[in-house]
Order: sequence, then C-alpha cells, then structure tokens
Amino acid sequence: MAGTVSVVGIIAVTVGLTLALAAAGGAAVQAQKLAGTADAAALAAADTASGAVDGLPCDAAAAVAAAGGATLEECVLDGLVATVAVGTAYGGIPFDAHSRAGPPEATARALPGNPTRNACVWCAAKKGPQWQTARSSSSSSPRPR
Repeated sequence: MAGTVSVVGIIAVTVGLTLALAAAGGAAVQAQKLAGTADAAALAAADTASGAVDGLPCDAAAAVAAAGGATLEECVLDGLVATVAVGTAYGGIPFDAHSRAGPPEATARALPGNPTRNACVWCAAKKGPQWQTARSSSSSSPRPR
C-alpha cells in the first residue's frame, strides 16, 4: 500500500510540473507572437505615415494588430516614426508589447565627413564613390590603400 501511495504522489507531481511548464511555454510563445505583432503594426503605421501605403497610420496599425490577435493600445506618431503598443491576454494574464518603426535617425545616417559611416554596396553603386568606405566596395577584393 505504501508503494502505491508513493507512485500516485510521484505521478501527481510529474503531471503538475508538466502542466506548469506547458503553461509557461505557452506564455513565452504568446509573448513572442505579440512582439512580432507589435513590430508589424509599427511598420504598417510607419509605412502609412510615409505615404508608401494609403490610409491613416493608426488605423493600419490597428488592422495589423487585430490580424495578429491583439488590440492596439497606443499609437503615437512623431513625424515618420510610429510607436505602438499592442496587448492581449493568455490564460487571463495580460501581455503587452511595444515597438517603434520609421526611418533611421539622423545621427545613425551616413553623413559626409563621417569616417565610421556604414555605406552599403548598393548605395555606393547608386550614389557614387563618395558613399564607399574602406569596408565597402563593389568587389570582393580588398581596396589598395
């Protein structure tokens, strides 16, 4: 009889731990899904704000959030930069995610006279040699110095 009680106890603990880990795993998956939805909503709002897509930026963000199974909680536009917050619930626990999308900031852009700028090969090919750096060239061979 004592062996039966021990086995039942071990099975109960194992089942409890399995359910707890499954719930935690589901919450982690939901959080990652929500982060992706926030990113997509911010990109939709920024694209609409830039004129690449017709419509109102926050309406586009709300539509993308709804398609991802979330609700748009906040939508703030600062020029072409869109910051959004989306939310949902998993097992009665509310989750939220924030994301920002828009053009790169002026300090991060390749500015003339900035030797640390990161120019791409496509940019160099389209804009001329002044956009190339020692790290980027149109060929795979190193440039002579």
